[in-house]
Amino acid sequence: MGLPRRGLLALVLPAAGCAGAPPPEPPLQPIGYGYLTPLPLRVGVLRIDAADPPPPPGDIGATLAPTPAEAVRIMARDRLSAVGTAGEAVFRVTRAGLVRRGGGLTCQLACRLEVTGAEEGEQGFVEAAARAAVSGSEASRPQAAARLLRRAMDGLNVELEFQVKRNLRAWLVPAAPGGALPAPPAGEVTREDLPRS
Repeated sequence: MGLPRRGLLALVLPAAGCAGAPPPEPPLQPIGYGYLTPLPLRVGVLRIDAADPPPPPGDIGATLAPTPAEAVRIMARDRLSAVGTAGEAVFRVTRAGLVRRGGGLTCQLACRLEVTGAEEGEQGFVEAAARAAVSGSEASRPQAAARLLRRAMDGLNVELEFQVKRNLRAWLVPAAPGGALPAPPAGEVTREDLPRS
């Protein structure tokens, strides 16, 4: 014996309503790279410049936490360290912008790492950059800007590691067994500049 027509509609309509609802977005994890193999440098001091580059026109990065520039500095703090006895490494954010334009989002990031040794002429540098963009419905999803920043940061992190290993190989200190960070020399500390007023 079949169900009455009204009862059948009541069963079908709620199911159809559920099928059209998109699944909830998973929560965003904090930006961090401490789980990756470190890049210890043969310098006595690592300085991470706290100055932000000029924002591009239409930038919305300041509405994010962390901002694009701070996300790049988080990467530097997590990946780089000073484990030598002399010399200095300076890390700068050279581009950090997230722009909404024409229904789309574009994130552009770039950084520069300069190293100077104790001996005259002992120096080197690398630059890394990454770009990511979304458009259409993906650009209007909840937390689309924050998700795009994480995608661009993943690209920048990979590019920075590649450039350091290729162009600053002589400045890298081999990691201890198991990927542990070599201990910094006694009395040596890393430092980060305070923001300029």
